Amino acid sequence: MILGAALLVTTIHAAPAGRAAVRVVAGEETIPTYEEGPPDLNPPFDVFASGRFNYPYAMRENLTDRRTPRVWRTLTLENEYLRATVLPDLGGRLWRCTDKINGQSMFYANPTLKFANVAYRGAWATFGIEFNFPVSHNWVTSSPVDYATTTDVDGSAAIVVGNIDLVYGMQWRVELRLSPGRAALEQTTTLYNRTDLRHRFYWWTNAAVEAWDDSKLIYPMELTASHGFTEVNTWPVALDGVDLSRPGNHKKGPVSLFSHGSREAFMGVYHPRTRAGIAHYADFSELPARKVWSWGADADGLDWRKALSDNGSAEVEIQAGLFRNQETYGFLEPQEGVRFHELWMPVRDIGGFVRVSPDAVLNVERGGGLSLGLGVTRAVANGRLRILDGSRVLSEEAVSMTPDQVFVKRYPSIPPAARYTVEVLDGSGRRLIAHTEGLYDFAPRSEAKVGPQEPLRVEKPEERTESDVLALGESQEREGKLLAASVTYGDGLARHPGSFRLQKAAGRLAVGLKRYDEATFPLLKAEALVSNDAEVEYYLGLAFLGLGDPLFARNHLERALPSGVLRPAVLTELARLRARDGDLEGALAQTQAAIRERPGSVRAGIFEVALLRRLGRRDEASARLAFWQREDPTSSTLRNEAVILGRTDAELWLHLAGDPQRVIEAAVDYMEIGAWDDAAVLLERQYPTGDHVHGEPGMPAPQDHPEVGYYLGYCRDKLGQSGLSAFEAASRMSTAYVFPQRASTLPVLRRAIEAIPKDATARLLLGSLYLSGGMAGRAVAEWEEARRLQPGLPILHRNLGLTLLHAEHEPERALEVLREGTRADPENVEVYQALDQVLGVLGRAPAERVAALDAFPRPQALPAALVFKRALALVETGQFDEAKRLFAGRFFAREEFGTNRGRSGSR
Repeated sequence: MILGAALLVTTIHAAPAGRAAVRVVAGEETIPTYEEGPPDLNPPFDVFASGRFNYPYAMRENLTDRRTPRVWRTLTLENEYLRATVLPDLGGRLWRCTDKINGQSMFYANPTLKFANVAYRGAWATFGIEFNFPVSHNWVTSSPVDYATTTDVDGSAAIVVGNIDLVYGMQWRVELRLSPGRAALEQTTTLYNRTDLRHRFYWWTNAAVEAWDDSKLIYPMELTASHGFTEVNTWPVALDGVDLSRPGNHKKGPVSLFSHGSREAFMGVYHPRTRAGIAHYADFSELPARKVWSWGADADGLDWRKALSDNGSAEVEIQAGLFRNQETYGFLEPQEGVRFHELWMPVRDIGGFVRVSPDAVLNVERGGGLSLGLGVTRAVANGRLRILDGSRVLSEEAVSMTPDQVFVKRYPSIPPAARYTVEVLDGSGRRLIAHTEGLYDFAPRSEAKVGPQEPLRVEKPEERTESDVLALGESQEREGKLLAASVTYGDGLARHPGSFRLQKAAGRLAVGLKRYDEATFPLLKAEALVSNDAEVEYYLGLAFLGLGDPLFARNHLERALPSGVLRPAVLTELARLRARDGDLEGALAQTQAAIRERPGSVRAGIFEVALLRRLGRRDEASARLAFWQREDPTSSTLRNEAVILGRTDAELWLHLAGDPQRVIEAAVDYMEIGAWDDAAVLLERQYPTGDHVHGEPGMPAPQDHPEVGYYLGYCRDKLGQSGLSAFEAASRMSTAYVFPQRASTLPVLRRAIEAIPKDATARLLLGSLYLSGGMAGRAVAEWEEARRLQPGLPILHRNLGLTLLHAEHEPERALEVLREGTRADPENVEVYQALDQVLGVLGRAPAERVAALDAFPRPQALPAALVFKRALALVETGQFDEAKRLFAGRFFAREEFGTNRGRSGSR
């Protein structure tokens, strides 16, 4: 309850003097951090995965219990009221945001960075705000990302972070902005599919907030839904009588619930202990989903506090997303983008809140009359606060306040009517916030069934109709199970060979898997059935481009021009074809047409700037560069364009040095328009090395990355020069953490092998590229040739053995390869794991499996994965004591949802 009989304005802090421009600075901070061992050298191919699909990223599950002080780069924004700090080397995540008025951190500022195997790739720590696109705990949540800082004429400033993922090639950008005189952190998120293909995606903003048992989770909802929409429950008191709005009541495991049936735009947390909290606001039409997450306060929840922090602190997460739950994915079409806004506001000394707007936070409570608490995000002069009974004004008074103040007042003589409305107006009469007691925008309860939900009927394969097959394949694509979807469409076509929709789906997916020869057959059949389907024509164009036939490609792409959804992508693709043919003026015209169709298409903007420059129109190029850098200040290619046009940017080379894939991505931008010379300059550059370069663990410098070398040789060939020396240099480089994935790499590696047929490195990489699209037979052929040429190549035997076992179903042949692998690649853990699998499939005795695992050359440093394998094999041979001794004195990283009691779950 709010106290104080007639306290109108409580000043917490002297009002700041004047509105100074927001400061944004780069710096460093030393944070106790748990060390991480080297990532897994073995590529996590989709062929071997079932749930999370990570290729071409290395897995980072080699966590330790060793804590050391580590210096991290920081970016800090500060105005009169808030100070926000971002860690660009940990996913660009917000580290902390301090309310300068009361000194409280709005988010969970975990004093230690302590990692557990939670993220898609493994390493994950809890703190601040995490940005999740296109998957949960995304591939770079613990990695360096692109970033920039900006200032504007209104005195505001922003930190912009983002990333282009390597799985799909899509981009997310988050702008965190502070404005003078405003006590709110503004977040603007842009999701952009810069590729030629549609891809699955979702978005969730996950904000960790430190919490105590009596903290209050404030969600305007009366129903919640579980993961997978298997159950609908009540809120805040669940059907079992537990008040879930109090974290201390979470005694039955983690709480992971999605708002159901609420159209309200806010949520947050308030802490009686600190008399402070945080409110989040996002318009329902832009970001409609809300979720509450807690590790729980039972034994497992307490263990997780120890696993993720060194001080036993607890956090809850308030999460906002685009879709109803975290099992639901959508598709972004080529060149399509989504943009939305969020606000994070501090709350202090008003006891909680019942309504949030971009301008204010309001609390209304009953007990001995009516009690109000109000905080504002901007100064209010000559405003009015009114209490209404319907349309009748019961009370009205003047309100003038600034964000460092709160209005607190109790009205003991207000009649106990059923429901009052409280509204606040500014000096011009504009409504800042309004709330009617107990009234929220909920769907009618009659529309929801509380309790377990009816499971979806699963049809047997032989019973599936054409629509059933399409629905299943589409669902698999949304889940990232592209190889399974390919099989589903193929099986469907065997039963429904005349289906236009299945032919189109199968062909479109085959293009995405780089199976261009396979794609043309179903797409041409679909075209014969429906001659004017733009999607069929578009993907036929891409298939013929992949087959190296630009004439046929152009014909089909032009037939796709009438499509509204695909038209920007079609125009961009046609522009690139013209540019590669030397028609730069025509390419520019079509690029600018694509931009008019979809103004936020940054990749088309990159082409526009480069084409203007190459046409000699440098002033126009500079003007358009300024425009596009306002849209995306993180783009490495645009930064490189600025350098070419005369700007100095030493930080660009440090940034590119941290990740060879950034160099390749920028080079491909130029290659797409035939700017082979611009690409070659980037690819042949000697980038900085040393401690001041920030990159993924184990990542080589770009000049030591063979894929960069092969691209350089390819560009030199295109320029009429010899690429042989670059190909030869690349063939001698280490392939550690080199996992090719781009379609553009296919002609590059094929050209390298054509130039040097005995290049085992190029064949190893080409095999990986084939298997990334599920082309197991082609991968095996390349790897067998690489094995003949250079049998000691790392990861070769692991890749080949597992592919022979799981994709080609040849365990005896796999056994031969893997036994050879224990000699050729003796410390590769997965060689022994795969060998154990093969021996199990072949029904060999447990003693033979123990002997195979004992061949690992450093038994005293047996990795955790082999500890478990060897222990199981020993148990099967009856050597229980020996199995038990394996676990003594070893550290095993905690995994979500690892537990002491065998509970499993999904987050």
